Amino acid sequence: MVDFFLGPDLSLRRPEAVTALLPHYLTYYALGVLAILPNTFYFRLLLQPVFLWQTWWCVANVDFAAWLAQSLGLQNSDTLKFWNGAFAVGMFIMTLQSFEWAFLIKEPLRKYEITTDQNPPTFSKNLKPLSISSVLLDGFDLFFNLRGIGWSWSSQPSPRSTTPPSSIPSLFALFLLRIAMADASQYIIQRVSPAVISGPSGGSIFDPNLSLLPRIAAAALCGICGGVWTYSLIDGFYYLAALFGRVVCRQPASHWPPVSNRPWVSTSLHEFWSTRWHQLFRHLFVTFGARPGAALLGRPGALICGFAVSGVMHNYAAWGTGYGSDFFSVGGFFILMGAGVAMEVAFKKSTGVRVGGFFGWLWTMLWVLVCGTFMIDSWGRHGMLATTFLPARLRLGKPPVDAVIGLLNVAVDRWDVGVGLGKLNESVLRILDMSSISPL
Repeated sequence: MVDFFLGPDLSLRRPEAVTALLPHYLTYYALGVLAILPNTFYFRLLLQPVFLWQTWWCVANVDFAAWLAQSLGLQNSDTLKFWNGAFAVGMFIMTLQSFEWAFLIKEPLRKYEITTDQNPPTFSKNLKPLSISSVLLDGFDLFFNLRGIGWSWSSQPSPRSTTPPSSIPSLFALFLLRIAMADASQYIIQRVSPAVISGPSGGSIFDPNLSLLPRIAAAALCGICGGVWTYSLIDGFYYLAALFGRVVCRQPASHWPPVSNRPWVSTSLHEFWSTRWHQLFRHLFVTFGARPGAALLGRPGALICGFAVSGVMHNYAAWGTGYGSDFFSVGGFFILMGAGVAMEVAFKKSTGVRVGGFFGWLWTMLWVLVCGTFMIDSWGRHGMLATTFLPARLRLGKPPVDAVIGLLNVAVDRWDVGVGLGKLNESVLRILDMSSISPL
């Protein structure tokens, strides 16, 4: 059975070696090389249907989580389904990128030369001359370069950062810190809402066994932790990629500016999404969402459609796990973000005052966290929060959380909250005493 909105029946997937994906990646690389060379439009046009068929085959047949489980010597892949979601997102991004390379670019994609008269080295305004070696190497760069750093197609080929480039030891320390933060926040969600690890398909963060107020409070805590988890994973994997680029590929620090900029201090939704949250997919969301939306409906259309493309991509992540999808919760979150930014624009037009300050921060945090809680709930109900990222002996975030919970248990034991708060105390104790979470 095929879900024509999303793709084929994922229950038919099977573990495939990474070598089975090689033809797909080679075709994608060839499209990138052709996009660099002049007068290749018809070659790209002929290659695009081949790439689309290969993408469909990969999505329909490859169970990446099962292959990963086999490679790690695990009995099943139930706790690795997150990687199937990540694999689906990768296919989605590559598909959009291939459409741009095949149909939308008006001139060849070129890379800028690196200047050596500045410290650290940065990109000049001069385009690199074409040669066989430069084209082949730039094709690899284009394969992985989502932000367009150093490329003519990017609106910010040489982004400026007020933060000095991180040293390699600092990058490694930041990587470990982000992995610990992700592990701790995910573990808190699993402790507070054990339904998310009750089975391969997960469960809701809204615990029906709690009364109304504790249920909302627990879900809100999970929503906050879900935001920290997402932020930390993205930052952590980015630092890992930066380490590979700096150490193995010998790239300068200017190739790897910070991917995020403290999103928790944003004083408007516009600031949150335009500068402080990561901008890895911004170009694609603008190309396939904001520009068509602006042509049809002006700036509100640009905002809604740009965020809608992001919503479709994130919905694919949930769908890729193999337990269905929920566009109302996942896609709805991003559409509401676009609506929120549009409301800020309308507020500025009507009052002449830009959203900001303490009340701007409060508005931003409430809008993101309230709407985001329902998206985190959807991810919980599709098995994404049950993923195991590290072996038990290597978990960096779990021991500190266990230590804090132990201290809280001692404090609760010594604190008699009285009859009036008995129900709340019972709920808190139930959360703190959850020690039978076998997958952890």
